[in-house]
Amino acid sequence: MLHTQPPDGTESGTWNSDAKDLPETQLLLNSLFQDHAVFQRGASIPVWGKAAPNRRIHCLFGGVSTVAVSNAEGRFFLRLPPLEAGGPFELKIRQLPDGPERILHDVWIGEVYLASGQSNMELPLNALREYAEMCASGELDRASVHYFKVPKTAYPVQAEDAHGVWQAASAESAGGFSGMAFLFARGLAERTGCKVGIIEASLGGTGAECWISREGLMKNSVWSRRVEAFDCKKYDPAMYEHLPAGKLMPAPDEQIMQGIRTLFPAPLPNEGVKAGFAEPDYDDADWESMELPDSWTLAGYRHAGVFWFRRGVELPQECRGRELTLSLGAVDKGDITYFNGVEIGRTGDGIDLAPTFQPRVYRIPGELVRAGRNVIAVRAASQVSIVMDGGLIGPAEQMFLKTPEKQIPLTGSWKLRQEHDCGNAGSDFIPQCGPGEPHTMHTLFDNMIHPLIPYALRGVLWYQGECNAISGAEGYQELLENLIDDWRGHWGQRRLDFLIIQLPGYQRRRTVSIHSQWALLREAQYLAGCSRDAEVIVSYDTGDENDLHPRDKHPVALRAAERAAALISGREVPRSPVFSLVTFSGNVLRIRFETWGGRLMFHGEPSGFAICGADGVFYPAEARIISDNELEVFHPDLPEPTAVYYAWSNFPTGNLYGDSGLPAVPFRWVRQPAFA
Repeated sequence: MLHTQPPDGTESGTWNSDAKDLPETQLLLNSLFQDHAVFQRGASIPVWGKAAPNRRIHCLFGGVSTVAVSNAEGRFFLRLPPLEAGGPFELKIRQLPDGPERILHDVWIGEVYLASGQSNMELPLNALREYAEMCASGELDRASVHYFKVPKTAYPVQAEDAHGVWQAASAESAGGFSGMAFLFARGLAERTGCKVGIIEASLGGTGAECWISREGLMKNSVWSRRVEAFDCKKYDPAMYEHLPAGKLMPAPDEQIMQGIRTLFPAPLPNEGVKAGFAEPDYDDADWESMELPDSWTLAGYRHAGVFWFRRGVELPQECRGRELTLSLGAVDKGDITYFNGVEIGRTGDGIDLAPTFQPRVYRIPGELVRAGRNVIAVRAASQVSIVMDGGLIGPAEQMFLKTPEKQIPLTGSWKLRQEHDCGNAGSDFIPQCGPGEPHTMHTLFDNMIHPLIPYALRGVLWYQGECNAISGAEGYQELLENLIDDWRGHWGQRRLDFLIIQLPGYQRRRTVSIHSQWALLREAQYLAGCSRDAEVIVSYDTGDENDLHPRDKHPVALRAAERAAALISGREVPRSPVFSLVTFSGNVLRIRFETWGGRLMFHGEPSGFAICGADGVFYPAEARIISDNELEVFHPDLPEPTAVYYAWSNFPTGNLYGDSGLPAVPFRWVRQPAFA
């Protein structure tokens, strides 16, 4: 839920009014400073709030006294010196000489991380597979984790207070915590022996541009122009003219839906059926082929639109004249489905988002069924690039033709042709929706990140990218670099670790999909991590073919916790093997990796490598390890490979690891231009 005002339950005495209006008897702290708070060990600890104007403020914590002075507006700020891990402590803060006093209880010194991103960070612990077992075992009550969740707001102005509440983990409280963040924090607490505080600020379906300040976006080569164009538009009275009396701002998604209706007041005309695309005798020999289920982006169409898919099915004589059932799985977002030239069903219109994940199951009347070749034709429409990418997206087990005797799988090769190109309108207009819409540029920074600054942190756990992968993967490296620079600059800390969770596996497992936007975004995540001295947690070997939000977060959370603990202690950080060099001799490519003193190994039969020749046609490659840090790949039918890709698909089959147990980083290498 997105709040338009501070949620109920905000602790009395936290920062929720103007200092100039405060009576002499009231002292307010930012809501980050409450019972059960965790402060960062080994770093100076900022504390701030509001009191009567022009007063000295005394703070006592851990045996250390500090004094600050409130300004003419009543604002005060102080820093406590670095302290060792421990607790529980009391923090006492008083307005001198004899003004009001606040006392915070159960305050700890430990490790503090900001956990942020979109829905895979937001997914609560009680949605994960292991939650019931964790409750039954009592481990939630034993976890050394405290948690602060930032409420979701989308005002067109920067917030000064987060209006959240610190909670100690327990069987009653932890179910609503971010599953990824909690498992990370629990693992880190076990490795460091101290309390771990998590501040969660996340929201599903949001792009990185929502989480970067306006100043940060102005440093981006693309987004700076969009910010300038939108700066005045968001204050246009027209933003509010359609609202009923008493409604402050548009509700979340309201402006998105209005924008969709403006861009596409009606579904696009069905030009394909006029051209005979549904007819069984239509010649589709010059159409492209692609493997389904999947998005048409994997065929290189990185935009919204309307596409036709055709497939022939051979049926025996005994099926003639008998009713059949066609199951297509989900179609993003609308479809009209034909059997032998006759429409047998339709769902959605290509504009409405609701049917995106709805399985399509249609009855085929017996009079349409022939012995021999029958043709299924699907007009798939996704006119706006939101939620998914368009196409027959499965899952695979739901794609079949059911006869009275058997079930015929419909996965595999289908013919494909584009009817309409709708561009990337959804991705272009949504970040400029304006007040009330959290997907607007820098809105989540303003509302959910800004009020946290400069609370002392050890680092950031960042799990995001699915939204930008829809049509923004190519620009994501710069955007993520901007975000890291932006947050480090605003916090002004000498050290602020970033742990970047790479996208997990999703959709059908494949050895290679050269147009995969998820693979491209993983590459951008890795390159941004390298350029900004951030840690990248490889996770493509986890995930769920049928669920964008995998319910097993444990392996990835532990990898992140282990990496964070190593950074804290200064010991050698366990890392994934990284591609470093390719040499070639004849039809064999020799690939060298940086293995950080370890050795390469495959978990099972080697998989995940694909190579191509000058024609750009890829083949699954055979691979063999020849030393601790080298392997060879080849294909007997390729005399001179010109490119090699590893783990390059939405859900890779790659199984190359280091002996640390971490998967190798996906990569691609091209010796010469092998394809457009």
